[in-house]
Amino acid sequence: MNRSTPPLIQQQMYTRERSGIFRSTEGYDTIARSNGLDPAFIKKILHPFCMYDAPAQLSNVGEKDESQYPEAVHLVHTEGGQIVLGCSVYQAADFTGLRSAFFTHNYVIPAERSQQLVTDYVSWLNATFVRGYQFENGSELPELAELPTASAAEVQEEWNIASPAAMRSVLAKLGIDETMFKQMLFAVMSAIANKKKVYIALDVPISQTSAIARKLLGILYASMPYAFRAQLGFLSYAKEPQSKKGIHVMFVEKGSLRPGDRAIEKDYTFDLAAQRVTNVEADLAQQPYVDFAWRNLDRVERAASFYTYAEHMLADMGPARRMSLASYHELAVLFQIEEGKHSLYEQNRIPVLQTLLDYLAPEGALQKKQQLNNLFVQLFQREYEAVKQRHVPELAVVERFKEYDQRNGTSIREAFIGFLISALNHALAAQRTQEANAIYALIERSNEISKPLFDKVLNGGLAGSLFMPFLHHKLQQTSSAEEAVQILHDWTLRHYQLLSLPAYSEMAHYHLEDKLRHAPDLVTAVNSVLEQIHQLEQMLQVHAASTKPSQTEQHEQEGSSPLLLQLLYAANQFLLTELDLDQVTKQQLLQVGFLEEAAEFRAWVTRYDQRIRAKAAVMLAAYQWFSFTKPDATIFDNLSPSELDHVQKLGQRWLQQDLQNGQFDKLVLAFCQDTDEGVVEYGTMLQFIHTHAKDRETLYQFFNWSETHPSFIRARKLHPNYAAAIITYFKRHDRDAFKSRQYRKQYFEQAGPALEPVYEKARYELSSPLARLFSNRKNVVLFSVGTAVVVVGTAVALYAGGVLGTTEAPTATTDSALGAVAEPADPNTGDPATPTDSAHTTEPSDIPGLSAVYAEQVKDDTSSNSSESSTATSNDTTQLVFEFDTTEPCKVLEQSKPASASILPVNEQAQEQSLSIRTPTASCDAAPYQVKLPLAEKRDLQAGTRIRIGEQTYTLAEPKQPTDE
Repeated sequence: MNRSTPPLIQQQMYTRERSGIFRSTEGYDTIARSNGLDPAFIKKILHPFCMYDAPAQLSNVGEKDESQYPEAVHLVHTEGGQIVLGCSVYQAADFTGLRSAFFTHNYVIPAERSQQLVTDYVSWLNATFVRGYQFENGSELPELAELPTASAAEVQEEWNIASPAAMRSVLAKLGIDETMFKQMLFAVMSAIANKKKVYIALDVPISQTSAIARKLLGILYASMPYAFRAQLGFLSYAKEPQSKKGIHVMFVEKGSLRPGDRAIEKDYTFDLAAQRVTNVEADLAQQPYVDFAWRNLDRVERAASFYTYAEHMLADMGPARRMSLASYHELAVLFQIEEGKHSLYEQNRIPVLQTLLDYLAPEGALQKKQQLNNLFVQLFQREYEAVKQRHVPELAVVERFKEYDQRNGTSIREAFIGFLISALNHALAAQRTQEANAIYALIERSNEISKPLFDKVLNGGLAGSLFMPFLHHKLQQTSSAEEAVQILHDWTLRHYQLLSLPAYSEMAHYHLEDKLRHAPDLVTAVNSVLEQIHQLEQMLQVHAASTKPSQTEQHEQEGSSPLLLQLLYAANQFLLTELDLDQVTKQQLLQVGFLEEAAEFRAWVTRYDQRIRAKAAVMLAAYQWFSFTKPDATIFDNLSPSELDHVQKLGQRWLQQDLQNGQFDKLVLAFCQDTDEGVVEYGTMLQFIHTHAKDRETLYQFFNWSETHPSFIRARKLHPNYAAAIITYFKRHDRDAFKSRQYRKQYFEQAGPALEPVYEKARYELSSPLARLFSNRKNVVLFSVGTAVVVVGTAVALYAGGVLGTTEAPTATTDSALGAVAEPADPNTGDPATPTDSAHTTEPSDIPGLSAVYAEQVKDDTSSNSSESSTATSNDTTQLVFEFDTTEPCKVLEQSKPASASILPVNEQAQEQSLSIRTPTASCDAAPYQVKLPLAEKRDLQAGTRIRIGEQTYTLAEPKQPTDE
């Protein structure tokens, strides 16, 4: 489109003719246009709006009077910013005179002039249009400098809306009350913002539909902000509702808004004849702007003032904000508050303050929107006055004032600090601690407010009432002593006045001790605090070195903090006085730092009472005991008997968790009775090792090690009490010690000259009476004679009893002194059988009281119950039967539950045969005391067969014959 200065209004006319500008044959086409209109623009934009559907109620009766047909005036905003304002009218006959037609006349207003619509909408709604055109006059139309409009005389007085009072009159004549008007205004503005449609069916004669529609449009224009006026598109008459791009409000023929019509089910509809409104579900009580607009229908100047106000406030808020109905709700409230309607603020404190902050947020807004800035300050002063009257403000209100205070260019800082102090004072006085704590948290989040506020509190004598409760609550919320120390340190750096307040120091000590008292590991917690204090001191030293003396406090110049030194001392003191020695672990005690310097520690604890001094002595002795590589009894010097007992019990508790070779030096001190003489409770010590060592080899290692320690040696021999304790140990707890070849070679045969005699004596005392007799050389001859007598007497007795001379193999016999099964005699020589393989020499049994061992064949209880089982033999598995004289040894074997055994070979060329043992069965509670070991398979085990189970070897006797019932 060609542009001119000033921009002119273009015209276009469209109807049915013999030919047109864009077609050479008869039909509908543009027949005339202004030269400034681009052909493409005409075809794409204008032609879709060149249309007219005659009302059904007129066309159905064949009405020929053109004045009865309403004109269809449309206004559309194009994407390029131009405005198309046109009118289509009914024609009873076209150029042929044979058919009806329509004629459309469009004005195209340049974008540069579109803003005129915002304020001059009445003239545009009363624009005049040509109702026909002579084809012979040519196809060129003039460009217009002004839009043709009707004179005042041409406007029907009864529908005149020029006066404010006339608007309400028109609405009343149309049956639109306050509620429907608000609904309609809401729907139209929502449609413009959300691209929806509004369909209105007026309850007026069809011929007046378009004229009255434009009057109602005038009232809607008057009630809308400028931004909405500049976007509204409408059509004053249509036969049926239809969705057309750019049209927001469409007036349709009465009766065309049919309930249930799916084409319009989501749109806003107003059927005035039926008084039916659809899809307007807004809560009108929550729509401040539409209420404001209704009240201003007859207050044109106030409405105009508001629209100018709204334009100014929204100028820097972006297009979306200008086209949001919510923006005008907000501004309507602010506008009325400025006018003095403070009830709106009282009812909506938070939204009002937040709205003000939003509108003052853009850069430079504080200066550009001085009205809003002044309003915010006035509202703050209003709240401050309420606080002075002991009102406790809402936290959200305080937060809005804080946000305003943080912005550049505001000037309420000093007053805001006073506001906060008063609010805190009244909240605490009223015991509303939750509100007070929330305000404290808000203050603390802003260094700009926190520093001057608490300086004012501390310097104004309000520390006890306003600062201490705050700090107490803050420290209560901490989870560790470290966190509490950090908070205390930070506050001290910010407010040096605190160092002169005794209550502050007392609170610091209280909360440090409280956190340490509840720490799961007191030593670790104290060490963490000490390390933290060390780091903070280093930071202070670095800061002091880089800061000029005139710019810092004295204690920073010296690179230290009195508070940190107090807390360091308090932490160590708490650890000394509160550490529970009955629960402390070795690792924890070794981490106690003040025990590293013994002399300083002893000097420090002299200031405490006897109880603490005694505890300190125990702690230091225990620390040296387990921190020194080779501690000796001198660490117990100057300990009282009770202190010595305490520290030894402490050491015994630790050692039982870690009893090994490297701890033997420390172990001796745990049982040292006389530190000067080195006397040790040997028996108690060996019992301790036996109870807590992981295996008995630890004791053997200790025995061998003890030969090198002076506490166990007297004149190159073991201390008699120690030697006796060793023998007692073997007799009570380890009677089979010398039976193990491994232990003999690894430990007992490695004994030194002091220990070897003790081992020999223990071995002797653990042997059987017969063995002890043989070991005594002085009684060899006497023993031989006595033996001969016994043998001869026994033989005679056996022969007389019919035992000797039989062919049956003898049963196994037991030596009650050794608790072992004797080997049976050789059937050929009568001498005891001797294995040919020396490696299989029988050793004494671990099970005393064994009277017999034999094998028997039994039926396998685990065999299948199938029909074939009847053909199986009755003796299809083997079991070993052990018989005892008493119940105790029987239960010993039952509990051992051996899983395997082996048949020893009769000569060197043969191999051992393995046997698998199933779950044993036993009857150890009543005679006969038996343990039966079922084998996994059937074996033919004859009397005299040697069976090894574990390290013991047994010779089988003849099985017992079952007795007849």
